[in-house]
Amino acid sequence: MNRKYIVCGIFAAAAAFFAVPRHNPLAAGHGLPNTGLADPATLSHLYNQWRAANTGNTLDLALLHIDGLSSEPASAGGSVRVDLTTGAVTSRITGLPEGNWELLLVDNAPNTSALPENTDRTINAGPYRRTQEGLSLEGSIARDRLSALEIDRAVVVRAGQNAPAFVLIGGSNLYNRLARGYVTVDNRRIEEEAVLWNLVAKGRTIFLRERFQGNGRTCSTCHVESNNFTLDPAFIATLPPTDPLFVHERNTALKNLEDQALLRKLALILGNPDGMEDPAKKYVLRPPPPLQALGVQSTAPDPSFGIDFTSGPVDPPERLGWGNDALPLRDFAIGAIIQHLPKTMNRLAGVDYRIPSEEELDALAAYQLSIGRREDFDLVKLRLRTEVGARGQRLYTDTGMIGEPGHKNCNACHFNAGGTAAYALNPGVPGFAPKLDALPRGFNATVGTNVNELAASLGLKIPRDGGFGSIPLPMGSFGNFGFVPDLGRFPVEEFNSMSVVESADTAPYFHNHAVATLEESVAFYGSKAYQGFGSIGDVVGGPIPVKISDNPNDPEVQSIASFLRVLNTLENIRSAISAATRARLSSSLADGKEIAALGREEVLDAILVLNEGSLLKNPDLAVIITRSRLSLARAALDDARNGADEQALVLALQRGLDWLRLARESLADPSTLPESYRN
Repeated sequence: MNRKYIVCGIFAAAAAFFAVPRHNPLAAGHGLPNTGLADPATLSHLYNQWRAANTGNTLDLALLHIDGLSSEPASAGGSVRVDLTTGAVTSRITGLPEGNWELLLVDNAPNTSALPENTDRTINAGPYRRTQEGLSLEGSIARDRLSALEIDRAVVVRAGQNAPAFVLIGGSNLYNRLARGYVTVDNRRIEEEAVLWNLVAKGRTIFLRERFQGNGRTCSTCHVESNNFTLDPAFIATLPPTDPLFVHERNTALKNLEDQALLRKLALILGNPDGMEDPAKKYVLRPPPPLQALGVQSTAPDPSFGIDFTSGPVDPPERLGWGNDALPLRDFAIGAIIQHLPKTMNRLAGVDYRIPSEEELDALAAYQLSIGRREDFDLVKLRLRTEVGARGQRLYTDTGMIGEPGHKNCNACHFNAGGTAAYALNPGVPGFAPKLDALPRGFNATVGTNVNELAASLGLKIPRDGGFGSIPLPMGSFGNFGFVPDLGRFPVEEFNSMSVVESADTAPYFHNHAVATLEESVAFYGSKAYQGFGSIGDVVGGPIPVKISDNPNDPEVQSIASFLRVLNTLENIRSAISAATRARLSSSLADGKEIAALGREEVLDAILVLNEGSLLKNPDLAVIITRSRLSLARAALDDARNGADEQALVLALQRGLDWLRLARESLADPSTLPESYRN
């Protein structure tokens, strides 16, 4: 597609990614591959951040148990570090039973299953020794042997067993594999922009279309690209009976795959994060989590901070899913295929589904890390031009010391409205007394909120969801035990501290969709459930005090919800501008129109968010102007997705971009927005 308009600097954010001379993929007259709503510049930015903090030549791999694949049950986990310069190998594991254990490093054959097979190249890194803390290994591999191996997997087996008989298995994250040169597309390493974009485009194709020889579902069956990468009851109501989401209704072998009534009523998907030894009884029901901004909200807390209540043998290296109990992102697809895509409930690999290759897992991770924003807002710097939103911003960031009454403390668990917390230990206050908002640590906090105690939750009559952890709890769920000085040990049902930037257009809310509206979700924190009354074994009042009404119509609740709606609108505008910009540079008219249609969905979300709840009841002039400008942007993107030729597409996209930027200016001072929001 011959471009009339080239957007200068579209690759600027990716510049530091590459260490060799680069070639602009447009230079030869070729357009960009179709990455949908995913922006490869986001992945590049995140990788550069990781690279700046990880300058050594080491490979870090997680060790986790995978239900349905591990050769024997175990509540265990650990990590492996390989120094690729010296050959030193260190590993720590907790939770494995008695016996002799060995560590194997596996180089999977190209384009084969990511699971180890006897035909793969393997190095035995040595045996573990048992210590008071668990299992420990400190060994060394000759550098010539190590340099001949691309370490895709680390597996832990009983002494004398081969790699396929693993009990624990894991790989490294995508950033580490990029740094080591392990990631390729069509046998080409990621050394120039074109290959990076092709990797993300390949991941999107797999995400949307690949069925992995399963029951007909794809990743996008539950994470719908045009529906904020999730499901909700209203969207499900539009699907035909033949949709793969309802495969359990047509196939008697899969009748227990889902709870038919609650899938259709609340968009809840059945999962077995606490173990698959009795999947028909030991399960939870959760909505598909939205996938936006995974790269900025999945960091686990540093154990040295001492502020993560959970205890137990396994602490995943990445915090993903509603309960933070999912596999790391690069291996997430493996667990999802086993759980949601099998042909029968036997869930046998190679029979009921196939395991992706390492190359497919790389591409899927690249695509998902490119979805959504790459950075959080700075709520201290942000200046909104809507008074109703600014009022909510002041309340949202009203955070004080433990014990001080009247604070909302939203910013403590959702710092800068993202999925990270803002704890900082305050030595001036005895016991567990973090000062909030002072020194953001930038990690995802798994916390208990007592959503299970809501009347709506109790009325669902489903197995109680204990969130993070798989220890049986007194309340009948599976979770963890925490410990707080002066309070002692207590059972906790903890869930992911989700980003709230994306919340306004991803209703219903919480891990069981028990709350219907954004205003009700804000008011939840004033409810008896959250405040601790009637909870079983939780800390009364919770670790973070909140003083707010439980009435969704309360002015403070309405103001905070208005603020969140404004943030979501700004995010939808950023995403729509990104989509429209890439649509102008697409490799074909069809791709350009498809991306324009996805950008239009983002604009529709923004318009809907500004026409619901608190902003429908109490808009101000800035909101009214923004609605009008967004409507004009939508009309332009309508023209773009229906454009008869390239010229019509490009001109319509330019009109849409102009109106989107004007809409953004009517909501906020652009100079106070993060860099990626000034696109």
